[in-house]
Amino acid sequence: QSLSCFREALLIRLANVSGAYDINSINDVCETLDCIANVYRIKGERQKALQFFEQCLKRRVRIVSATLSDKNQVSLLLRTYEDVIALTKSQVKECASKNEMSDKIGTLFVEMGTLYDHRLNKQSKALIYLQKALQVFQQNKDYNEIGNTLSLIGVVHVKKSANQKALKCFRDSLVMRKMSSVKKETSGIAETMHNIGNCEAREGHFESSLDSYGEALRIKRKIFPEQHISIAKTEHCVGLAMLQLGNFDAALESFDTSLKVRRALLVQDHLDISFSLHSLGKIFLHQNKVDRAIACLEEALEIKKSKLSEKHVSLAETQHLLGSLYIKKNEFTSAIPLLKSALIAYRGSRDCEIMKSDVLDLLGNAYTNLGETDHAILSYEHSLKIKQVVVGSEASPCANVLIEIGKLKSVKDDVDGALVALKEVKRIQKIIYGKNHIKNADLLIQVGLIQDRLNNNEMALRCFAEALRMRRKLLDKNHRDIAEALVHAGRMHQSNNDHVKSLAFFQEAIGIYRESDVDDTSQECANVCRLLSVSQIASGDSENALASLERCLELRESTYGSESEQCAEATYDLGIAKSDAGLYEDAVILLDKFVLLRKSFEYSDSESLSNALLHLGKIYLKKRSIDNAMVYFDEALAIRKQLSDNELGVSEVLFQIGGVRESKKQYLESLVCYEESLKLRLSVSGEDEDTADIVSRIGEVRRIRGQYDLALENFTLALDMYKSTVGETHLSVASTYHSLGYVCDAKNDMQKAMQNHKEGLSVRKLILGGDHVKVAASLDDVAGMYQKQNEHKKALKCLKEALRIRKLQLGNDDIEIGKTLFGMGIIFAAIDDNEKAIECYNASFEHPKLEAQTLHQIGCLHAANCNYREALQNWRTCLSKYREGGLRDDHYMVACTLGNIEMAENVVNT
Repeated sequence: QSLSCFREALLIRLANVSGAYDINSINDVCETLDCIANVYRIKGERQKALQFFEQCLKRRVRIVSATLSDKNQVSLLLRTYEDVIALTKSQVKECASKNEMSDKIGTLFVEMGTLYDHRLNKQSKALIYLQKALQVFQQNKDYNEIGNTLSLIGVVHVKKSANQKALKCFRDSLVMRKMSSVKKETSGIAETMHNIGNCEAREGHFESSLDSYGEALRIKRKIFPEQHISIAKTEHCVGLAMLQLGNFDAALESFDTSLKVRRALLVQDHLDISFSLHSLGKIFLHQNKVDRAIACLEEALEIKKSKLSEKHVSLAETQHLLGSLYIKKNEFTSAIPLLKSALIAYRGSRDCEIMKSDVLDLLGNAYTNLGETDHAILSYEHSLKIKQVVVGSEASPCANVLIEIGKLKSVKDDVDGALVALKEVKRIQKIIYGKNHIKNADLLIQVGLIQDRLNNNEMALRCFAEALRMRRKLLDKNHRDIAEALVHAGRMHQSNNDHVKSLAFFQEAIGIYRESDVDDTSQECANVCRLLSVSQIASGDSENALASLERCLELRESTYGSESEQCAEATYDLGIAKSDAGLYEDAVILLDKFVLLRKSFEYSDSESLSNALLHLGKIYLKKRSIDNAMVYFDEALAIRKQLSDNELGVSEVLFQIGGVRESKKQYLESLVCYEESLKLRLSVSGEDEDTADIVSRIGEVRRIRGQYDLALENFTLALDMYKSTVGETHLSVASTYHSLGYVCDAKNDMQKAMQNHKEGLSVRKLILGGDHVKVAASLDDVAGMYQKQNEHKKALKCLKEALRIRKLQLGNDDIEIGKTLFGMGIIFAAIDDNEKAIECYNASFEHPKLEAQTLHQIGCLHAANCNYREALQNWRTCLSKYREGGLRDDHYMVACTLGNIEMAENVVNT
């Protein structure tokens, strides 16, 4: 009755199956077949039971093949296998052909072992069933199946990382397959040779593995078409072995050949294509073809993402390698997400501890370069813990990570933590290398850098000097590490203002970099050229400093490109140096280029941008292009106001804007800028030389506006500031004395005015000597005071001395000579020595800018002698000159001359 019901159900369920992929209906059929088989087994009809179990088995195999992720179906299939095997075993005793039945059981065991291996990832369970299968085949002396089963067992041992067991299985499999085959060149033999090569490669025997791969390829090329997936697989493995042996060209050829076949025969998102692309990426990395490596790895990553789970190790390997390449290209923000994903995947695998540690090191590097010091330290500390467990706490990799931790802790001003880390490095290196090893020199460099950050220049210099001594002793004379130590020592000498030594160290370092065979020294050489220029400028060698900066710019352009941040920095440095050297046209081109570049960057260094704008403003101010100067000053001011803790920077720009307003005679606006600049500066730095400069300009504007008492207060305050900051013998002190003299003169306090001008003259003589043009300017001021006091002889004596100095320093054709002669003419006229006055005036005629004023004064002399016709002729010529020079009739000098002409015409007409 039970069988009748089940059979009727079976017919109905079979009728309901719509096709080969109607999994649910097929599963219902299997359930019914299973029930029927069990009824027959209960009745003792084992043969019929076996028939129905076998029908069920065939269908369940199809179901499992169609439902890749359904483990429940796999369990049902395994149970059916057990039923079939049990019934088959019971029939072996009754069957005449026992070997055939035994082989069937062996095959069923193989299928079960394969299920446990491939579908359930239970390799230990798989080995149990494969071993059972092997025993069956060995009893029957079925060498072909023995060989096949041994090969499958070898594959399982590979997954369990039992490489030696796997290699033995594959070698035994090879013997069995050769014994069982008339042909000695079969696909099975070729595949076994391939697997032997894989095991040899895992043992590090790459030369042997290449022999095995070579034999596999030879057989495969005989029995397969030219383009065959199996050949591509072995070619790929040949490439991996060549890669390990450092034969990159041969490896590249093998990978490329394999990839072409895989692209031709497989769908374009097949995993095997991603494996080929990943391996090509490795080769390009070793060949320093970073962009090509990235292109390959990015394509491989896309394929793996679509085919593998997020935590698959193969996906992590590509993310790991691609992240390291992004770091190599300084694309740190792109690298971090990839490395984090790789780390998550590696954490799920017990065999990836070293890989995890390497990823953490790369993350530490990326975070360090992004300035995320806390994250960097955390990454390195986790890496250190892994390394201490895997390789031991006294191993070199631990020392390397501790060095990075020490550097980062010094950045955070955790000096004690940094020194503790480096002390541990020293202990490890002493155990590994002994005292006199190059690694100790490397450690000294790191300690020196920490001392440098702490501004302990002497201690830092001692560390760098000792590192340099050791490297000179242990390395080739042109080794780049010697150059590195030279640069660090040179920097310390530079900080100590010992530019003679710093120049020598930097120049030697540049020489080493130029002699180096390494291709990537351009960056270091550019950096040293930049440092060299600083010492050259400090030594007064501006010509060579400009050459050094131009070389720095050239190297950075060739290394990073003309639109890189590094190139922008060098452009800025050269532009500032050109400006300081008075090469304004070149400076404007360079600084304008820097401003455009800096504005185009995602992260803009506002401080350097505002400095460039400020310098451009100063240059245009010197070129008397006041409106252009104001545009740059206003932009610089807007940027600096947005920066925090930048009172001094804002004060500096306001001072420059105040100067522009002053030059445009906008004195009230100028005062507002100066006073705001002063307020900001006093709030930060108090009274210093720059503060005194601002106070002095405030005094000058107030003097011009006639606010003499306030101006006197400002100049007195500025003088006190200068004396307390730069000393009493300073040019700013002398200039301030003269400014006080002008104010006292305006207040008609002739005695104090004369006293201040003489003080200014004395200071300038003391600093500059008696033959400097600034001393001549002081003599002019003193002569002016003598003239006002009607002490004309003393005034003439001062002007004659000023004339001597100017002729000595400037030659006979300078306008200052004409001005001095003109002044002497006025004094001679005042003492009625008209002959000498005319002589001086005529001499000043040789300077066209003074011609009109000289004609005016000659006219005055003729008028004083009642020679009005001659006076009128000189005044009319003077008027023409004024008008030719662009002066309008309301200008005070023109108005004066017009008044004199009117007076002379009235006299002549009457």
